[in-house]
Amino acid sequence: MTKYYTAAAAIILLATLSSTAGATENDIINVDIQKNIQGINVTVTAKTDTVVIKNIDVNRGKCPLLTKGTVTYQGKRLEGWVAQGATFTPTTMHFADGLTWHFGHTYLQAPPGVNCSFLEARVFTDKGTFTVSE
Repeated sequence: MTKYYTAAAAIILLATLSSTAGATENDIINVDIQKNIQGINVTVTAKTDTVVIKNIDVNRGKCPLLTKGTVTYQGKRLEGWVAQGATFTPTTMHFADGLTWHFGHTYLQAPPGVNCSFLEARVFTDKGTFTVSE
């Protein structure tokens, strides 16, 4: 009978330890990925008092960060998503703050037939790196 209680106690302890280890990541930020025809939206919500988002990359940098803007194409000014370039502005977030970044290729940027199909997003913070994958 004692063997059963010892085994049950060991199983409960292992289950508790493994669920705690997986929960640490979720205590810092929540990362939500939304895929659409225009690209990939990465929404980060802070789940701790203060966290600094140092950088975000999608598909290991192969899907560039975009921003709303205008571009001239064949003599016409078009509004939409344009490449922001290699710069990412670090952002301090506080509990329950949520921000969305847009990633993808613009029509003018990508060779014909190339688009950003989501496989992985990495969020680099002052509290570690968090990865979300398909």
